[in-house]
Amino acid sequence: MKKKNNFKNIYLLIVSLLVSLFLIEIYMRIAKVEYPIFQTYDHNRGFALKPYSSGWWSREGRAFVQINSQGLRDIEHKFDKDSKTIRIAVLGDSFTEARPIPLEKTFWKLMENELNSCKPEFYNNIEVINFGVTEYSTAQEFITLRNNVWKYDPDIVLLAFYSGNDVSDNSKTLSRKDYRPFFSYEDSGIVIDTSFRESKDYKLLKSFSGQLVISLSAHSRLVQLLKEIYVKFRTLNFKNKKTNEAKKTILEEYGESYIQLYNPLTPEWVEAWKLTEDIILMMNNEVKSHNSEFIVLTLSNSRQVHPDMNYRNDFINALKIDDLFYPGKRIKNLGIKNDFKVFILAEEMQKYAEKNNIFLHGFDNSIPEWKDKGEGHWNIEGHFIASQIASKKICSFSKIFIE
Repeated sequence: MKKKNNFKNIYLLIVSLLVSLFLIEIYMRIAKVEYPIFQTYDHNRGFALKPYSSGWWSREGRAFVQINSQGLRDIEHKFDKDSKTIRIAVLGDSFTEARPIPLEKTFWKLMENELNSCKPEFYNNIEVINFGVTEYSTAQEFITLRNNVWKYDPDIVLLAFYSGNDVSDNSKTLSRKDYRPFFSYEDSGIVIDTSFRESKDYKLLKSFSGQLVISLSAHSRLVQLLKEIYVKFRTLNFKNKKTNEAKKTILEEYGESYIQLYNPLTPEWVEAWKLTEDIILMMNNEVKSHNSEFIVLTLSNSRQVHPDMNYRNDFINALKIDDLFYPGKRIKNLGIKNDFKVFILAEEMQKYAEKNNIFLHGFDNSIPEWKDKGEGHWNIEGHFIASQIASKKICSFSKIFIE
């Protein structure tokens, strides 16, 4: 009898648990709570956007994100290009994928509309294709260019360079992610390091259980929640570690070290900058070998375009620097020496922010330490003004548009 009761109790426990999980699932759907998973593993790049994944992104900003059949946050695009179409491929990270912003309000989509008004007479259409992926490094963007972009036959390849973390992300020593490829220096020159395929995170993402979670997440909000809890736990551990290592000040932003970005003195940061520049040069050579035009847009970091001049001056004085736009100008000098265009957006964006007393970074639902300082990704206004500045630069200086 006792054994029978034990089985009954276990049965009731299982049923109760299943009912509870079902009710949580129903509640999350009614309350419109979701944490969609947009990424999966990629043999060449470590991770990439998962084709056909979709969902509402609301951690910062709010927008419905739809990944197309080719793994791009964009509408569908044919591989074949009409001879009277100028096609622009945009490479970048989270600023370019732009999850917090509706697709039609992203800088590259707005830019597509603007460029159609100044296209050369021979052409009928401007088509911009977005290859941006959240958390990508310049190295991953170069690998994307080499393996994924050329089948679309672009006339212009546009690199959206975010100095805030792109430089450190290119360093295996400085990067927070060991499941991405890196470039390193050997006697034979700069070579790719694919040891990321042996990392714990990459193996987990590629494993049966990892792929099962990603597949189930498309149908279950509860699975999404469990994955979100895991990510939050990992992120919290990292933030606690960083807090113990150094006090957070105006010179630091989550995942970013402005001190070393503007004053690369340590061997790790000197090499990170050199790697970054060499990867950009490889991109330029790759693009030229395909008879296309290479353009770099250097984006703004939140300190550069803060509307309060006093806040910016405090940052400048704390860093003991003379030029707030040093990262962009360093890349521009690289372009001058190697014959490719570099457009610095931050200078004009700063003027716009100060004139209108508006934050161009950050959202109402940003984390508290970002919200009041205008930190984080570009908001809708940031994307808009960036598109206006970039479009004018391309219309006026791109070889394809002025020849």
